[in-house]
Amino acid sequence: MEYVYAVYKEMSFSRAAEKLFISQPALSAMVKKVEKRIGSPIFDRSCSPIRLTEIGQEYITCIEQITDIENRFLQYLNQTESLATGSLSIGANSVFASFLLPNDIFTFSRCHPGVQVSMSEGNTDDLLKALDAGTLDIVLENYDFSDDTYEKRYLFTENLLLVVPRALLPDRSLERYQLDIYHPDAAADWASTPCVPLSAFANIPFLTLRTGNDTRHRFEQLCQRYGVSPHIHLELDQLTTAYQIARSGIGATLVSDTILQHTPPAHSMQYFRLDEDLSCRKVYFYFRRKKHITKAMEEFFRISAEQARQRGKMTEMICQA
Repeated sequence: MEYVYAVYKEMSFSRAAEKLFISQPALSAMVKKVEKRIGSPIFDRSCSPIRLTEIGQEYITCIEQITDIENRFLQYLNQTESLATGSLSIGANSVFASFLLPNDIFTFSRCHPGVQVSMSEGNTDDLLKALDAGTLDIVLENYDFSDDTYEKRYLFTENLLLVVPRALLPDRSLERYQLDIYHPDAAADWASTPCVPLSAFANIPFLTLRTGNDTRHRFEQLCQRYGVSPHIHLELDQLTTAYQIARSGIGATLVSDTILQHTPPAHSMQYFRLDEDLSCRKVYFYFRRKKHITKAMEEFFRISAEQARQRGKMTEMICQA
């Protein structure tokens, strides 16, 4: 197309060849090849200077339209790379969607107002389906997804704690296991406090998430480790809901420090450190393997990581202690 259009602009094969830095016979051969492919001459060579045939005029019109589309696409790419435009769709569970992503999205959108950001909240299965279908670009999760199917970017580490209403504490012998998570030196308190054996709470009611959830799976592993057959008073869908109901004094539950950092102190509750191999879990951004990582994705990863560092997450200090 470039060669044909050059001949059209110059209305001369010799001048076009000179501008293209190729020989005139080579240029003529290339144009004839195009004319043979479309089955009609583009230029009327019987007159001087040459002129376009009727088919040639339509061919030149199409070249100009194609060039315009290419230019608009290149402009779009440049704007996307500079984050002047584009889109980003993010999925997360209710905890991360409520407490973490809003601030990250606000910061991202303030820096890049031209990028359209959308967020979906759901359970792990729904988020995976959306990721596989391509309706989500990235998912923020604390569940381990298959490395064969998904790539991931580490964001932070969170811990699960056992939270028990003070009125349900079995006896005072558990005081040495109790954590003061609201103390200014909470990280040091954590490092010096032993993990509580779950068997000490075998006779109190528990609030748990439904089967299939990562928190429920870890709770069941802890029960198995300590030979506990828990009395499950309620099964719930959301970790935040379980924690709020536990605060009313109904039963004990597991809660993540992510929630504790974003909810008011509950001095009617007591907090306990659990075995770290089952309570400490990493949080990742997941995306489909072989998916093109857009500039918007990279920038959101960067902003979220910076936000996580600024939050000074207690679990980061825990793992270093």
